[in-house]
Amino acid sequence: MLMPASAGKGVAVEERENPALAEAADPALAELFEPTHIIPELKATTRESVISEVVKAVAQRGLVSDARWLETALTERERMVPTAMPNGVAFLHARHRASEKFPKQFLFLARSSKGVAFGSPDERPTHLFFLLALRKDMAHLRWLARLSWICRNRTTVANLLKVQGAEEIARALRIAVEELPGNLKQR
Repeated sequence: MLMPASAGKGVAVEERENPALAEAADPALAELFEPTHIIPELKATTRESVISEVVKAVAQRGLVSDARWLETALTERERMVPTAMPNGVAFLHARHRASEKFPKQFLFLARSSKGVAFGSPDERPTHLFFLLALRKDMAHLRWLARLSWICRNRTTVANLLKVQGAEEIARALRIAVEELPGNLKQR
């Protein structure tokens, strides 16, 4: 079956007008995360101030078009069921993703050397706060699984807390992603 010459062009125009259409269902870490997506040391000391500081940082970097929406969505999600896990890690995300609020999908990481009470089941402080802002359910679930696997290893978490500066933190996360088991590796 022959397609009109304009058919292929329409898809490209559509993808340019709506970047979400062109994004991979399982994006690579390099597409989502870079050293500028890191707060090496949070000033925040409470759950609310962590969310506020992270949202302010992503808004300053142009990663969200509606900071008020994001802060409300994250706060509501944390009230419903905290996203903090054992080993001092939390996976911040909105209950309902609103991809139109993000110029492009991303991962963001903030650290707190002192830790913050964030509702972890082990009642210990949370030190690493990953914000997942992915457009597609599959991408969100794959990256949540990958980050959960990475952060269940105490040595990896300790290393992410020990290294200095955004470049070294990003490098440590890249190495941890490269060491994922086969079923979690990028396809």
